[in-house]
Amino acid sequence: MSSLHGDLELLFERTIPFRFLPLAERQKLAGNMDRRVYVQGETVLAHGISLYPEFFFVQSGSVGVYDPRLPDLRNNLIPAGSYFGERGVLFKEAYRFDFIAEEETICYAVPAQVFLGILRSSRAFAQALGSILLDKQGIFAEFSSFSAEIMRAVNRGFLDIRGLLRHYRELEPALHPLLRSHEIDFGALLYAVRRLPENVTRNHTYLLTDDLPTEFSEPELFFTAIESKARRRDIWEMLPGKSMVLLRSGMSDMVDIITLLCLYAVEAVKIRSRLHDPFSIRLVEEGKLQQHQNPEKTAELESSLLEQLDFSPPEIEGLKSVWPRAVLPRLSEIVRHRESINIDFRRHVPTFHRHRSQAWTHQVADAAKRLLGFEPADLPEDVPVYIISSNDHSVANCLNPDPRRYGDQILQWGKEIRHPYTENPWENTEDLIYAMGPDFWRAHPGLERCNELECGLLRLSDTASTGIQVQLVNIAALKLDALDRSIPRPGSPGTGLIINIDYAFGEQAEDIIRNLILLFGRNLAGINVLGKAGALVGRRGDILIPDAFIEQASDRFYPLSGAQPGTAERLARLVPGRDVHSGPILTVAGTLMQNRRMLYFYRHIWGCIGLEMEGTFYYRQLLEAGELGVIPREVPIRFLYYVSDLPLAHRDSLSVRLHPSMGIPPLYGITREILTSILS
Repeated sequence: MSSLHGDLELLFERTIPFRFLPLAERQKLAGNMDRRVYVQGETVLAHGISLYPEFFFVQSGSVGVYDPRLPDLRNNLIPAGSYFGERGVLFKEAYRFDFIAEEETICYAVPAQVFLGILRSSRAFAQALGSILLDKQGIFAEFSSFSAEIMRAVNRGFLDIRGLLRHYRELEPALHPLLRSHEIDFGALLYAVRRLPENVTRNHTYLLTDDLPTEFSEPELFFTAIESKARRRDIWEMLPGKSMVLLRSGMSDMVDIITLLCLYAVEAVKIRSRLHDPFSIRLVEEGKLQQHQNPEKTAELESSLLEQLDFSPPEIEGLKSVWPRAVLPRLSEIVRHRESINIDFRRHVPTFHRHRSQAWTHQVADAAKRLLGFEPADLPEDVPVYIISSNDHSVANCLNPDPRRYGDQILQWGKEIRHPYTENPWENTEDLIYAMGPDFWRAHPGLERCNELECGLLRLSDTASTGIQVQLVNIAALKLDALDRSIPRPGSPGTGLIINIDYAFGEQAEDIIRNLILLFGRNLAGINVLGKAGALVGRRGDILIPDAFIEQASDRFYPLSGAQPGTAERLARLVPGRDVHSGPILTVAGTLMQNRRMLYFYRHIWGCIGLEMEGTFYYRQLLEAGELGVIPREVPIRFLYYVSDLPLAHRDSLSVRLHPSMGIPPLYGITREILTSILS
């Protein structure tokens, strides 16, 4: 090693985490470092976005850290033997400070790609750096602070959302990219409004409860149900301005609604700032009155009036996308509402909703008995039970004869009416049939449908306020000649039961899967979790196969075992044109409880390929059940996901709708893979 490399070797040996690099990696790193000499007062690294981010070692001298707003006040001093610039390289963040040589200083610069390559090749180095970033630099302190504020509010029993907004802004959620901009973030706003109560613009107080008050145990008799379009919630308007929300089990549902309300409040302020004078407000009120008097001209009157307000044409279109044909009433409510949102917490038991999940479990047990004639605890040992956590349509569509019976008619109908889904190419025409199916059935309500019970399918419409729909499948009663055509026909139907449950929400998954395990434990022959995930690699519509889960809240690592050989190859054949990725997947606390820094951290430090909300909660219950002997240890456990969004790409985030031609093929490809493994 040359004298230059010898100097660097000494620097590496004195610096953690570089001490953990093997000799070959240290030599590679040294060979790609650029030696630079700075005179006193010279800028080493300027604040702002760097087009070519670099990582710096200080060999001799020192570097001062200065806030550009207070250039005469030094914030920190970086001595010889230290490093800086890693955040710009790892997280692609703008530098908030200027780094200036305090004396003649020698630094070594490492290009970003070289540094990231070392992270990929040396897991020990990556983990050591991750520990420094987490423990010493507290890079996720804002999430801890936000969660602590929520828990303090829960213990108090009361929360004013406006008091939480400062902490929310510090999160800088990846799904809310224009959080700090004066520009209205219509993508984020639409995402929030679709998942909040429909009356969010006029509701001031939310009663979040884990149980219905005794006197209102049948709320539908007393209150008006309120819709939440894109998130299953039980909500009732108790009084004008006050709504009750029945939370799902765990903390995830509560955190979800609170963060969504924060997002809404931030964007509502921006909208209200455009209506800052009496003239604008009067125009809105007059427009509302005219719409009421001339309902047939609602859209025309709305467009005409919005053009007179302080909204740009793109903003007008944005408002219409969030509240189609109802913009003026919403604007009127936003002006009066002023983001005055209070939350009243009512927790009746130490853990949320245990009794409701048990009621749901009773319903599943009763349905299984109806279908097979046995109590779950008394099922014969040779009757296998398979659990699938997926959705409320893909498994049923693959097993129900109707898509085969009416498939050609559905395709012809779609062609005749020029259904928008026919404009895109589909590798598998059955995927197109499934995509157009709901519209076709609505257009043809009189068509004779399959009696699902005779075909082995039983649906539970009542979810016992868990939000989780259930389908039970008697394998012996399936019409094998009418299965999805990509599923190989077994020689005989065999026996067994499939329990298909809709998506659980976050921490709720732990309670749900535990009850199913206890119900069917000794007969369980397979557990399959089919979900959608955000990806840190690839494209929308790709497929992710996790080999481990990481729970972000605790940084616990759960390696997965028992992967079925050939899964990736089979999925690639089932969904041509889509890539299949394998690696660790991150379980996050909520869709808004993540930011770009967090996603880059887990991508580079842990090698994560994606993120979701339930995997860890499912898996640790399954591990525990296996160790306790509740389920056989050899039960196959599979987790498969399709990519619904790319949270690091604004144009492909959750707030941007995934076209069915991108989402349905991988969803059904995974469903076919799972059903093939069960039926074969």
